This record gives sequence, structure tokens and C-alpha cells, in this order.
Amino acid sequence: MERAGIGIKSHITSSETRMIGIGDKHCKLTVYIGNRPPLDEYIMRENLIPAGKGELTRIGRDTGNHWRKIINIYAKLGYMLDPKYFSTWQAYRDDFLLTEESQQALLFNSSIVTNAADGINIICGKTHAMTLVDENTLQWVDSDFAINRSQRLIVTPYFDYRQLSNVKLENLMGIIGSFGSMKKANN
Repeated sequence: MERAGIGIKSHITSSETRMIGIGDKHCKLTVYIGNRPPLDEYIMRENLIPAGKGELTRIGRDTGNHWRKIINIYAKLGYMLDPKYFSTWQAYRDDFLLTEESQQALLFNSSIVTNAADGINIICGKTHAMTLVDENTLQWVDSDFAINRSQRLIVTPYFDYRQLSNVKLENLMGIIGSFGSMKKANN
């Protein structure tokens, strides 16, 4: 079943109408990922909670390299889009990424639950994308990236250094730029 004929697969149940993950409820940069950090508080999570001080560092430390890479790539992307007042992407990650008022979210939902009219939805990984959207609604930019311009949706390689290298992050920046600016939540 597709919602409103836009090619987004509808798996929405009453528990799926809300965002589930880590981040700001006013997200403008939303990343959908097909797995969760293997820690009880995330496995059992049924809502969106902003990252607290040191939380992302703890996830990386307690779960290993896999989640550290996901967090680092998200931080690099966010920093490249708008470094705010941070001098490095590492400081951005440690003090801003996925926090309240960051306008970012890392969602574990099994359906698209955000309206990206003034933001960007990114689906992390082609395999996960095929569970969320109808492939026929995607336009493949190249072998790594696909878009659905009307939904401001981008399918990217999985957030791993080998799959989404710094060069590919630069390509992603160009794709995001082609959608126009992301409006701030307060505007």
C-alpha cells in the first residue's frame, strides 16, 4: 500500500505514526536507518528522544566501531551543511549532533513518518530504502544515490566509511544543494 500515491510504502500502525529514534522532533535533516544501537534503551525505544551530553560517545564506545562510524558520518554531513559555531566536525558531533534544537533525527521507523517539505529525508542504505519506498518512484543519480525530488528524499550508501567515503559525502552535498535550502524550524 502506498500513501497518497507518492511511492512511500505504508507500514504505518498506531505506534508507527510517531518518530522513533534519537534527535529533535523538529527535524529538517532526517536519516532513516534499518537497525538500532544494540543497547536495551534503543532496542526498546518507542519514541524520539534528543541525544544527551555524551550519549553518542557512549553509543560508539559501548557498541563498537559500527555505530561510531554511523555517528561520525552523520556528524560530518551535518557539519558540512552548517557548521554552526563549531571549529571541527568532532566538536559538532560531541556537542550538537541529534540534540534538542539540532533539527536532526536518526530514525528507526519502518516507514517514512516525516514531512520533508522544508527539510531532507535520507534513507541510509539501498536495502533499507526498498523497505520504505517504491523503487519505481526513485530516480537514480548514479550507482550510489537515488532521489525522489517531490518528497525531498535521498537514498545513500550505508553510513560506513567504505560505502560513504568523504568523496561520496561531497557528492551527497551537491545532491542536497540541488533540492534548495533547508528552512530553519523557527522561520
